Amino acid sequence: MNRKTFIRTGMLLVPIPLFGNIKKETIMLDTAIIGGASAGLAAAMTLGRSARKAIVFDTAEPRNRPAAHAHNFLTQDGTPPSEILAIGRRQLQQYPSVQIEQDKVISATKSGVHFRLETASGKQITARSIILATGVKDILPDIEGVEKLWGNRVVHCPYCHGWEMRNQPVAIIANGEDALHLVPMVHNLNKDIVILTNGKSTIPEKLPVPVIEKNIRRMEEEGEGIKITFADGSTLLKAGAYLRVAGLRFHTALAEQLGCELTEAGSVKVDAMYQTTVPNVFAAGDVSHPGHHQVSMAVAGGHMAGAACNRVLCVEDFERLK
Repeated sequence: MNRKTFIRTGMLLVPIPLFGNIKKETIMLDTAIIGGASAGLAAAMTLGRSARKAIVFDTAEPRNRPAAHAHNFLTQDGTPPSEILAIGRRQLQQYPSVQIEQDKVISATKSGVHFRLETASGKQITARSIILATGVKDILPDIEGVEKLWGNRVVHCPYCHGWEMRNQPVAIIANGEDALHLVPMVHNLNKDIVILTNGKSTIPEKLPVPVIEKNIRRMEEEGEGIKITFADGSTLLKAGAYLRVAGLRFHTALAEQLGCELTEAGSVKVDAMYQTTVPNVFAAGDVSHPGHHQVSMAVAGGHMAGAACNRVLCVEDFERLK
């Protein structure tokens, strides 16, 4: 059966199983890839080009879906994130050993020398190896309206969005060391800056830019920019804002079920080849490192994890010939 048996339109995946009816029965895979965004699809391509029998489990909830465009990614600068993923899925169609399933893996356990997975739809999968590309979730501060602006008028990264916001008056919503880290990079592209600490300042040193220590009540669109309303009723108009998130929630539930160690930051601990502390379990993308999360980094990590995983499988297969 060839890859034309799959219908894909944008973010919608309607797969016809490549490996037979996997609704309830257990099937054996070389690799189960959990996560279908940039890292997961990149790993799938590397494994597909190595003729590995693999399934990508995709919940269609990529972290960057609020953003209108992805940047700082060579050959795809300015391309919508959903389009990048759609291109990736289309290109995977030429590798018949790879399948994409729109389903969520809810449990992963070691079963002898293999791994056993169960999905939300009731599928049971046995795999020789696993690549975790489960990503992270941005925890936004409790400010009314910020979620609607997130990824466009309110952003987190000068490398991802700075060029588009250059030479405009912007706010930096950050405090403490986070503000100290972010201000010089933003100042490189924007000279009209104000820091909003959303409460009492904990910035450890005096900075040569204005600081407002009021609590923020609400953020909303205003013309071509944003309006920030403080708790005392006063307002501030800016073209946009940089925001340091309240935290990151690494999606590590499956990694923990498998016994993988985590870093102090909460990401899955991996070595230079994206191998976790559990043999034959790899992790790639945002879930595999604490910071500097970029599409290009996720793709690179996915390819590396796929290559390392394939190497392990090749050695196992070759050893059986001895």
